[in-house]
Amino acid sequence: MIFVDYPGHLVALLLAAFFAAITALAFRSAQRAKPSLKRRILLLAAIQYLAVLTLLLILWNPSRPREMQMLSRNSVLVAFDTSESMSLVEDGKTTRLDKAIAAFKDKLSPGDRRAPDYKIFGFDREAYHSGSTDFLRRWGGRTDMHGLSALLARYSSSALSEPSTEKQNTNPGAPDNPGANPPAKKHRIAGAVIFTDGGADDKNVSAYAPTPGDAFPIVFVGVGSKQPHCDVAVKSLSAPSRVAVDTPYQANVAVTAANLQGRPVSIELLRDDSVIDSRRIAAETFAAKNPKRPYGQPADDDLTIEFTLAADRLGTHTILARAKVAEDEINSANNTRSATVEVVEENRLKVLLYSQRADFNIGKVRQALARDSRIRLDLGLDVIRRRALSREAFETLGYVRLPRDRADFYEYDIIVLGPCEPGGLTDVQIDGLYSFVADRGGGLVLLPGPADAGPAAWLDEKAKTLMPAILDRRKPLLLPPSPGSIELTPEGLDSKVLGPADLKDLDQPAAAHYRIIQTKPAATTLAAINDAPLIALHRVGRGRVCLLNASRLFNWYREDLEGGLLYKVLAGLTGHLGSLTSRASTIELFAERPQDRKSAVRFDAYVCDRSFRPAPGANVLLNLQDLVVSMDDLGRGYYVTQIDCPADRAIVATVQAELDGVFLGEKSIAVNLSDAPTEMAEARMDQEFLLALAKRLNGKYSHAEDIDRNFANMFEAQAKMGTSTRMASAWPTWPLLLALSLLLSIGWFLRRNIGLA
Repeated sequence: MIFVDYPGHLVALLLAAFFAAITALAFRSAQRAKPSLKRRILLLAAIQYLAVLTLLLILWNPSRPREMQMLSRNSVLVAFDTSESMSLVEDGKTTRLDKAIAAFKDKLSPGDRRAPDYKIFGFDREAYHSGSTDFLRRWGGRTDMHGLSALLARYSSSALSEPSTEKQNTNPGAPDNPGANPPAKKHRIAGAVIFTDGGADDKNVSAYAPTPGDAFPIVFVGVGSKQPHCDVAVKSLSAPSRVAVDTPYQANVAVTAANLQGRPVSIELLRDDSVIDSRRIAAETFAAKNPKRPYGQPADDDLTIEFTLAADRLGTHTILARAKVAEDEINSANNTRSATVEVVEENRLKVLLYSQRADFNIGKVRQALARDSRIRLDLGLDVIRRRALSREAFETLGYVRLPRDRADFYEYDIIVLGPCEPGGLTDVQIDGLYSFVADRGGGLVLLPGPADAGPAAWLDEKAKTLMPAILDRRKPLLLPPSPGSIELTPEGLDSKVLGPADLKDLDQPAAAHYRIIQTKPAATTLAAINDAPLIALHRVGRGRVCLLNASRLFNWYREDLEGGLLYKVLAGLTGHLGSLTSRASTIELFAERPQDRKSAVRFDAYVCDRSFRPAPGANVLLNLQDLVVSMDDLGRGYYVTQIDCPADRAIVATVQAELDGVFLGEKSIAVNLSDAPTEMAEARMDQEFLLALAKRLNGKYSHAEDIDRNFANMFEAQAKMGTSTRMASAWPTWPLLLALSLLLSIGWFLRRNIGLA
């Protein structure tokens, strides 16, 4: 013990001597008293002097050092899943989120001062600080667990980097003693609790970065019913984006169901909000289709229902598939899917049939092309040698000449080229024909001919580039012909140029015309005879070239069958090669869902001028479902924009471009997009994912119904920051007070005994 206000030895001695002298003067009468009374008076004087000394000691503030612990209230992160799936009401009373909040308030006691300080967060598209459960943003579109994982990683790294706090001494006069109080670690974050149903976008657990195991405890609390509810989901609706008017088309609806308990499912198909067809599917059908597959697994075995629709009206139509089951289904958000189908008139393609030799093949090809109502046919025959007769014949019969330059070639969509002599085409015409395919993106069909005319006689290297196959220059013709049956390759079946049923129109064997050494590496064989390519095509630049390598092609024509196989081959090829019309040849347009935003659609356009050079600085407008957007110029003719389009799987978009007042072109595309992820596609509580994620993040998992009031005890409410030393006065303590009171009491009794009181 020390005297904090001690005045020093000299002052203390002077004060003691002064009060001793005062006491002696006060009791000087004791010298004349009787011996028995004298002893009592001296004892009283001593007691009075001791009381005065005691008061002096109290004034000098007797104190002793006292150590106190410094405590800090820890924080616990509490994150609530506020995505759309947390809005489900499974018991007919409260949502999943309200159940999570109730469990938090009941089991963690946030209002208790002895509890940790709870920091409230929410997460759906992103993790955000809320501060209170009253300010949670409800029903976000999706759950991004990566934002929550980043939040936990940030706080865990800060918890591990907290500096330690050593003993502090508040008395500068007293020496420190660090050895008596070892450093205590400063704990700020005591743990994290995450309330969620596990409906995350990314359920690949390996994609999440693990948190350090010694950072703080993490507990995932599953919210949702443990027992699966009845749930029917329309997984996809696939239909062609664009169909021709007055043609039938298919719409396929993929449906999955869980926990039906014997109840049937009704599938309705609506077009423009009107029901046009419906099917009733028994529960046993789903059970037989997926006998062992748990609900939520990949939908490879989902039940697919086919509907046939008629494209009877022009315009854009919305078709919707809707599934219905009993009224107790809690999740009806995944019961519908929609798609857009555009019914259009078939584009008429401008086709040029040109030949410098007339034979049966050219005549029958002209007849077959003339039957096709989708094309506007121009015929060019340079078979009359005398110029006067040639000019008169062209004017009389309406024939046209082969275009002279690139601009004239660009006016056509498809060119069917018959036999031409090696010198029959000028260098400018060969250059224009090549540019028509490579730059403009046109389609070229090469017909066979004799050895001294047609593709076998071409000498120009640019013309040879257009050929999809390499011919035997020594013996270009396949003589004698080797008849056989036509076989469609898998690529030919996928191209839908011909089908197996179309081959029945040919009642006699066919044969190849040219002896082909090999097709070019990028070429595709659609049909073959005895391993010899019959229909071969390849891409050159933006366009495609097809070689129709058939001997006696005229035998394929059947007047009684409306053109027979020849008509179907040419109709299929013109439709396959003529996808890029003259009006749309200056624009390339692509649409896809970006990886970072599956609810949006990104459009990329490449715009050229009439010479097919990049056109920067153009005014490019995108029209999507009556929404007109100006696309951003990226330079070098590239344009881009992004539009939110979460619900649509099939879209029809149109781009128009103009530069300096000159209309460059228009391009329309119909695209089947990947299904946009929706939070409600499958809203069951995913306990397996939460268990795996908790293990990945070095945490634990518990269901909301299984936690109790002892759950909060796993988090340390307070942490020892260190110790502090201060000087505590000894005067307020009981021993000193009792001693002073005892002295004063004894003095009073002595005074009374002596007769002084």
